[in-house]
Order: sequence, then structure tokens, then C-alpha cells
Amino acid sequence: MSNQTRPLTKTPWDEIDKRVRRVDEDRWISSRFAPAPERRALTALYAFNYELVRVQDAVTEQPLGLIRFQWWREAINEIDEGRPPRGHDVCLAIGEEVAAGRLKTGALQKLVDGYQTAFVEQDRSREPEGWVALAAANILIPVHNWAEEIRGVSAAYAAVRRKSGHAFGPHVSPAPKPLRPAVAHFRLRKLYCEGKVPNALSKRFSIMKAMNTGEV
Repeated sequence: MSNQTRPLTKTPWDEIDKRVRRVDEDRWISSRFAPAPERRALTALYAFNYELVRVQDAVTEQPLGLIRFQWWREAINEIDEGRPPRGHDVCLAIGEEVAAGRLKTGALQKLVDGYQTAFVEQDRSREPEGWVALAAANILIPVHNWAEEIRGVSAAYAAVRRKSGHAFGPHVSPAPKPLRPAVAHFRLRKLYCEGKVPNALSKRFSIMKAMNTGEV
């Protein structure tokens, strides 16, 4: 009898994690402070978010963009129906986390709708940054009273990050400790609105301070 054990997952989690770190370092750093199961769910969420964000950058013709959004809409619907995930590595990750109860297909479909709206209107300010953060927060704690703060701060963070605004945004009360791995990167808005391009070390220092104090 062979002593070789079968892998518990077909999802290439290491590759997905490296991708999120490369394309969305801010959220990736914050997610490192989450417990391991929730950290994996956040990784799947942010990888999915990147697939939707990149439609705007990769596609210039609207019909082709709509085909991509529809592909993801159908892929999520199949997972919701209990069918095997499609072969795309992000679909595999989402399938695992939906099965574990840490991701909700309804929340993912709202992300598709939001990014499609922004794509059709060619208005990146319509991208559902607030919903990404709310979905992340709900992974960590399903019931909380910080939704209003998340919506306000996420809009300011997104604007200064993509250099379409310079306002710091609303000052909010400290984030509840369980939510901080989903929102600590919002503290970087201070650096972005000052026109700075923070390196990995300064990002980690700022996010760690947000984790310790809740001030984002």
C-alpha cells in the first residue's frame, strides 16, 4: 500500500495567493491578519475581484466585456446550484469557500453586476469598492454595525488609490477588532491622498498600526 496521500484540494491556493499579493497588495497585507480559514476566503474574494477589475483594463469593446461578465455570472450560478466549479482556478477557490459557508454567491453576483455597470458607463467611480469591503467584512463577522463607515471610507480609499481624488474622506470611529483584517488597508488613504506611493514596508507599518488601533 502506498504511503502517498492525496491532496485535500485541487485549488492552487499558493498560486492564487501570489497573484493577489502582486495585483492587490494592500488588501493582501490586511488579509494576513485574519485567521487561516477566513484568510483563505478573503484570498478567493480578492482574486475574484481582480478578475472583474481587469475586464476594464483588458477589453475595449463593450460586447466582449459583457461576455466576460456573463461568463463569471454563469460560473457563480453553477456553483450556487451545487454543480462542479469550472476549471478556472478562481472558480475552484470560490467553490471551496462557498461549500465551507464563508463566501455567499449572492454577494459575488452583486460584484459582477457592479463592475459591469462601471464598465458599461466607463466610470470607475461606479466600481463596487464598498461592496468588496462589505463582503470581506461579512467573512469575518456576519453581523456588525460598521457598514456605513465601510461605504464611506472605501469610496475615499478607492478614489485616492486610483488618483482620481485627493480627499482623505470621512473620519470614523475605530473599526471593531474582528473586522480589521478586512479594512485595515483603508489607512493607506492617508499616504495616497498626500500623493505618496508607499512601498511594501511602509504599507505594512501603516496597516499594522490600523490593526492595533482600529484607526483607518
